[in-house]
Amino acid sequence: MLKSLSDHLKTSYRTGRDDLVGDFYTPCLQRSTLYRRAAGYFTSYGLALAARGVAALIENGGKMRLIASPALEPHDIEALRAAWTEREAILRRVVARSLSEIEDLLIRDRLAALSWLVANGSLEVRLAIRCDEHGQPTGGIYHEKIGIFSDAGGNQVAFSGSANETAGGLVENFESVDVYWSWDDPQHRVDAKIADFTELWNNSTPGVSVIEFSNASKELLDRYARPQVSSPQKHPEFVGPLTIDRPPRSYQSEAIDKWFAANCRGILAMATGSGKTLTALHAINRLAKRGPLVVVITCPYVNLAEQWVRELKQAGFGRPIRAYEGVAQWKLSLETAMTAVQFGQRTFLPIVVVNRTFLSSAFQTLLCPQVVPHLLVADEMHNLGAIQLREQLNTTIQYRLGLSATPERHFDEEGTRFLFDYFGDIAYEYDLARAIKDDNLCRYHYTPVLVELSDNEAGEYEELSIKIGQLMARRSADDPLSSSLQALLLRRARLLAAAEGKLPALLRVVEELRSEGRELTRALVYCGDGKVDTEDDDEFLRQLDAAIRLLGRDARLRVARFSHHESKDERERILESLKHNRLDALVAIRCLDEGIDIPDVRMGFILASSTNPRQFIQRRGRLLRKAPGKDRAEIWDFIVSPPDLKGLVEDTVFNIERKLVARELIRVQEFCETAQNADSAKAVLLHLRRRYNLLADI
Repeated sequence: MLKSLSDHLKTSYRTGRDDLVGDFYTPCLQRSTLYRRAAGYFTSYGLALAARGVAALIENGGKMRLIASPALEPHDIEALRAAWTEREAILRRVVARSLSEIEDLLIRDRLAALSWLVANGSLEVRLAIRCDEHGQPTGGIYHEKIGIFSDAGGNQVAFSGSANETAGGLVENFESVDVYWSWDDPQHRVDAKIADFTELWNNSTPGVSVIEFSNASKELLDRYARPQVSSPQKHPEFVGPLTIDRPPRSYQSEAIDKWFAANCRGILAMATGSGKTLTALHAINRLAKRGPLVVVITCPYVNLAEQWVRELKQAGFGRPIRAYEGVAQWKLSLETAMTAVQFGQRTFLPIVVVNRTFLSSAFQTLLCPQVVPHLLVADEMHNLGAIQLREQLNTTIQYRLGLSATPERHFDEEGTRFLFDYFGDIAYEYDLARAIKDDNLCRYHYTPVLVELSDNEAGEYEELSIKIGQLMARRSADDPLSSSLQALLLRRARLLAAAEGKLPALLRVVEELRSEGRELTRALVYCGDGKVDTEDDDEFLRQLDAAIRLLGRDARLRVARFSHHESKDERERILESLKHNRLDALVAIRCLDEGIDIPDVRMGFILASSTNPRQFIQRRGRLLRKAPGKDRAEIWDFIVSPPDLKGLVEDTVFNIERKLVARELIRVQEFCETAQNADSAKAVLLHLRRRYNLLADI
């Protein structure tokens, strides 16, 4: 049942205080069955701005009646005076000239939508010409602004004010409108506005000649309608389901079937490198066979968004809207495309956006899942579980597809539960062990490298451990960790993560490779640790820069830094250099953790001490992608052995030490399970496991 106009109104709306489109025009249009508008100027952009409301008006079986003033030049007025009986032909030429002035690719969809409205009888157009007392055209213009909304229950809302039905009037200029309603109108102002409009529409207003123009406007606008094409591959816009050049593998088809069986909601938990993107593209194409579809692909980072744009083009989906730069760069294009979809002029619209923009009001207000079905594809969907993001997810989007090798959020049960409630359960899982067994990811050799702390680091570690023991002794088992205790535990963990001995150990590995007649090449070196959504820490930046100096100066290798400090263009150039063997290695902090399609790499050096499964699983996956001539990857994992404090500290502190080492061994166990050399890799850590009584943990 339609909502009533009486549900949503204020007596006035004013720029700066209100959004004339979002707060007034669109809600009223959505509740109306008739919209009557007389304005000095009207443009197709004005229609586009209120597109959601206009679409709802048409869906309600409603109509729009528009009276507007054409932009007349002096010679137009002379022509009209000379041939008043041919005024429709002259005005057709005037309006055609106005259209040609705004004609460009972005405008075409709005003009096509306008043409469609006129053609199906939803929009009636009449032009108002200012005339003298003898009925002859003058140099003035009709500049009045009247608007009346009517709903199915007989309620009427009238408004008047400074705003024209243009982009400037609705958004850019400083405007205001006063509003009156029929259910509380003792002065009968609504009736007066309706009477004024009716006189205009019937051409009975002195000083103005109003001419029927719907047929002529349809004829003019016909040439702006998009031509239908038989092959989407030959057209810049995707107009229907297609055959993607890269067919899905059997497990990818199985994943798509499971997602459809779950009513197109769910999560694909597929190993990094196993083709989540291609799987999603085939799922999108299959869903598009059902009818019109808006696809929103959201990613955590711009470089991942750029990757999706390339994949969509390569698959034949055309040019998506790229909503991840400044709002001014994408808003007009998105408004235009959404208008075309809502008015049936376009059946498929792909949009690529980053999470921050996707959740913004500027983006969300342009979505229209209540008019056209929407599909949300969330790449690395675990990022949307952050508390500042998850509450803003649009709950009206019908179809939802989450993609992640690691959909669970580390130490965040609430965030994980929210994501599973929103996207649905895991519809299909394809883990790394199966991917390697199926030969869809390459095998790998894993070498843990034990690193000792320096004397200074060991002394600091012991001092921190004693302080931790003292604080632990004061708390009961049920008490939460104090901020002081958490700070000490964090300092000690970071001491291990940035241990000085990791870099000399890295250099020894490089020298061992050379002694075997091999070189470090096509390699990734991971420094530092921490949350993906935080800035890099100074100490880890120092480790990164030190690693670059060591590899470049001492090991005489061609290396480049890859962090958030490099621009998007710089990162792309760096990846190209690695791809074409102009670089031997990239040294990174987290920026290569998620989703980025990096070139063929065969060696990985993990200096970070991540206990977050998402991070170390993603990092391993980067190295296991198949490539011509690549039979396996090699991974060196630098693990710090804490100083032996047994007998120097209380049992409580030793147990904390044991838990710390056990967390580190989670990564080692994960890596060993699917490595070619699992037994020899486990043996490297036998001494450390015995010291902490962790023989059963790996």
